[in-house]
Amino acid sequence: MNVEKIWKEEEWTTHARAIIDNLEKFPKDSKIILVLRHSHRNEPTVMEKIHKLRLTPKGHAIAKKFGERLPTNRPIRLFHSKIWRCQETAENIHEGFKSIGGKSDLLGELSSLYEIGIGNQSYADQFLKFDFREILLRWASGFYLPEEWTPFIEYTQNAAHLIWNQLKDAPQRGINIYVTHDWHVMTLKFGWFAVPPDKRWVFFNGGFAFTLEEEHILLLDYGQFKKLDIPHWWKKKK
Repeated sequence: MNVEKIWKEEEWTTHARAIIDNLEKFPKDSKIILVLRHSHRNEPTVMEKIHKLRLTPKGHAIAKKFGERLPTNRPIRLFHSKIWRCQETAENIHEGFKSIGGKSDLLGELSSLYEIGIGNQSYADQFLKFDFREILLRWASGFYLPEEWTPFIEYTQNAAHLIWNQLKDAPQRGINIYVTHDWHVMTLKFGWFAVPPDKRWVFFNGGFAFTLEEEHILLLDYGQFKKLDIPHWWKKKK
């Protein structure tokens, strides 16, 4: 396996490369949150079995390569969904970063990176009927029963208060990395920053990074930086 060639040339590593190429453009002393999709897995033959899929050899190798490309002047802390492939991704990033002399703490599972309160057949059924963007917008508008789907605002704001608050005890210049799933990446970006989903999917090892500034949020998304307003619900409770 030519890992360097996969990293530099394959389409599914595009988003990972964009993250690595731009992390050092954040302000020098900033603390960064990076919400990341897990690494490469095979496509499931049965939707219900998707949670059991683990990383492919490519997935392991590129997650480690991602860790090897992170800036060593920024210590990292890693959290992950309880699903195996997310744990494996976090472990590989941790291993890769430490191999180049980086300081890394692997801190384990975080419920917000998996549990979104959707534990019934109605969730899977929606993906058989609608495009993912329509599902996300229907959820955000309160279309689904709250006893079946945890309300969108409740989930995203609770996740923010957990994840954003963890920056307080992060080391100076540190990066908190949260390894989760494509659906969660899109959900959190929409719920936190009002950036609606478009036709672009989240590739393996892709995601978004941001830092909380005094008057705004600086967001890295698809290789582009954006200055965004801080939502009122965070200003009131931070």
